[in-house]
Formats: sequence, C-alpha cells, structure tokens
Amino acid sequence: MRWRLSANAAFFGGQRDKFTRYQPDRDLEEKLALVAQVPGLDGVELRYPVDFTDVGAVEALLAEHGLALSAVNVDTKDAKHFRHGALSARDDDARTEAVRRLRAGKDIAARLGSELVTTCPLADGYDYPFQTDYAGAWKRLVETVRQVAEYRPEVRFCLEFQPTEPHARVLLSNVGKVLHACAESGCDNVGANLDIGHSFAAGESPAESAALLASAGRLFYIHTNDNTGEGGDWDMISGAVHLWHWVELLHTLDRLGYDGWLGADISPKHVGPVELFRGNVRMLQRMWALLERADRDALSGLLGRDGNTPEVYELLGRALAEGTP
Repeated sequence: MRWRLSANAAFFGGQRDKFTRYQPDRDLEEKLALVAQVPGLDGVELRYPVDFTDVGAVEALLAEHGLALSAVNVDTKDAKHFRHGALSARDDDARTEAVRRLRAGKDIAARLGSELVTTCPLADGYDYPFQTDYAGAWKRLVETVRQVAEYRPEVRFCLEFQPTEPHARVLLSNVGKVLHACAESGCDNVGANLDIGHSFAAGESPAESAALLASAGRLFYIHTNDNTGEGGDWDMISGAVHLWHWVELLHTLDRLGYDGWLGADISPKHVGPVELFRGNVRMLQRMWALLERADRDALSGLLGRDGNTPEVYELLGRALAEGTP
C-alpha cells in the first residue's frame, strides 16, 4: 500500500443506536490500546472535545503506542449546543461555539503534529418543507467555514458530506455541495474529507468524486468503509459490497497522486473493533495487491480509449483469479 492508514478511535468505544448497545464505553487509554493492536495502522483520528480533556496525556499515549494523529474530528452536532444547526445556525451563540470548537481543534492539531481538522456538520440540515431559509443557511455556513479557515491557515479544514441522518436532508449532502462550499469560501485550505460510504449513500461513484475533488485541489482526507448505497450510513468493511468500485477508487487515487491518509470509519456492531478494523486493513491491502497483479499501467492504458469494458474486466478478472495474499 502506498498510503498511511489510520482509524477513527470513536469506533473503538461505546457503540449504540436507537435500538440497542453494541460495544461498551471505553476511555481514551483503552481505545488507543485497542487501535495499537490492529496491524497496518500508522495513525489514529481523535474527536474534539471528548478525547482532549488532557492534551498532554493524549500526546503521551500517542507516543507510547507509536501512533500519529491523522486528524482532529470536531463534533458540531450535539443537541445541547446545535439543536438548530451549527455552521449554518441562525443563533449567534451556536455559530460562535462551532467556530470556537473548530479553532480549538486546529490548535490541538498543530501541537500534536497533524495538519488536518475535519467535521461532518450533521446538525446543519432540515426535515420539512418551509423549515429552512436555504439561502440564509448557506450564506451563514460559508461565512463560518471562512472564519475557521482563516485561523491557523497551515492546518487544513475538511468538510465531510453525508446525505441524511439525523436530518432527512443535510445541507452538505454530496460532493458537488462540498465543492461549492469550498469555492464560495475563497480559502485554499478548505477541502473535503471524502467518506466513501457517504459517497455511495449519495448515489455517487467515489472514484469520480475523488477525481472532481482532486481536480479542484480539495481532496484532503478519506474515510474508508463501504455501504449498501441505499441512503443509510452502515460503515461496513471496505469492498464488502462495492468491490469493483473500491478497486477503481484505489486505482484512481494512485493515478491522481493522492498522498494523504486513508482513515477508517467501520462500525463494530456484532464483533470486536480490533477484528473488524483488521479486516478492513486486509481488504485494502488485498484490493491494492489485485491492482498490482493487473498491472496498473496497462489498466490506465485501457482507460485511455473508448470501448474498453471487455478488456478491462479480462485484465481484472485474470488478476482476481490468480488469488490474493
């Protein structure tokens, strides 16, 4: 693999949905000890504020386990502060709190050697017609993004899109809206955290979305996972559902020269997080090995002309039939 791999530590702690609890709550020390047990992981993504009550202790734990901080994931969706929006909220106090959190995340990232802060602004959305002043909400969102981007500009700011949940419609619901927000901000250090499962849920081809983001200089970070593509956010092992789309994505990232992190959001419902994330790492490695056996240059050559579909799948099919490590 040519990319460094990391995992979102939140998935190594308590997991629950509206029906039941799947994993017990764990403190940060316990979560990082589990992350360190997953072969192939070089880094970890941590959440602000919950994981950073003692930044010095976090720094020591990262060093103890030999993990880099891939990104600071800032929570902008808790109902206590953001019941009616965060980045786009009408309420000045809510937007001020969102900016404060994101700037604090940048401070921590700079201290701990990361260049990325990311947020998935799920509080910014709506459920009903006539619930939202769309033009006003969008204007406020872009202004908030600009305020965050202009603070510590060396730490890049990632926006993660998702089509639904907890709202029926989220403002940043697809790759086009993220690209629009980036352009409207006027800041080169605003880009995307491309969550592959969210891209499938939005009805996209993730390889195309990655290419669009990269062409605009906005592909900053990636969350690896898979999804059934029916709108839900299931956080499954990469390639478990969309194998060929995933192989295409890895080939595209290689050809685009993407050199950032491959993070991971994988939901351990019925098995332990170490086993599940180990499975995700192995799937990424095996899909990359398949590409290497297929000859990436030959594949690119076939993609350089029309009418290539039978030959592409002959090439990929032969590589698949040879087996994986």
